This record gives sequence, C-alpha cells and structure tokens, in this order.
Amino acid sequence: MTPIIPGETSERSHAERAGLAILGIAFVLAGLGLFYGLAVDSMQIFNAALIAIFVLLAVSMGILVRSEPIRSQENAVISICVFVAMALYLGLSIVTALPFAVLFGVLVIVGVIVPGLVLQYGLTNAK
Repeated sequence: MTPIIPGETSERSHAERAGLAILGIAFVLAGLGLFYGLAVDSMQIFNAALIAIFVLLAVSMGILVRSEPIRSQENAVISICVFVAMALYLGLSIVTALPFAVLFGVLVIVGVIVPGLVLQYGLTNAK
C-alpha cells in the first residue's frame, strides 16, 4: 500500500475504507470485551472476546495477504504461531479445567516466545 499524501486520493474505494474502519472498531470492541471480562472476572466474556479477536485476526490476515505482497517466512511463522496459540488457548479452556495462569502461559509461550526463537535461531541458521 502506498502512503497517502495530503491532497491525493487513496487506491481504496469508499466501501473498502468503511469496511476497514468497521474492522478497526470491531477490534477495539473486542479489546474492551477482554478488559471487561477481566474486570468482572468472567471467563465466558473473556473467552467470547478472544474468539472474536481470533475471527477478526483471520479476517485481517485474509485482507492483508490479498492486498499486500507480504508473503515472507517471518510473517508466515508469526501468523501460524499466533493462530496455533489462540486455538490452543481456546481449546484448552473449553476442554480442560486448567487455571487461567497456565492457559495464559500457553498463549504467551506459543504465540510470543516460540516465533521469536524460530525467527532468531531457525531462519538465521537456514540462510
């Protein structure tokens, strides 16, 4: 995507820009849902907000891959790890009675630490 310079028009139509704005608002609302779920100590609300973020993330990645030439190893590793982390968290929270700290640890390890290690050690050794 080219940067928008004042006075120039965007390549996107009004409908596309409105859709992206709605997607951004949906992300904000899902984030507020996470906050509210934690504030009232409701795992149902927290999990519903996480599912919403998971769906919004899938939609965002679809838009990004379709509109931007970002197909790189780094982006693939990060995307896969984030989706696996979210799926693991949601699956484990529904199927098991693990404490929140363990579930959150799985989310952080698989979604943050694993891609960092893979990018730091896996891709540098492959070059």
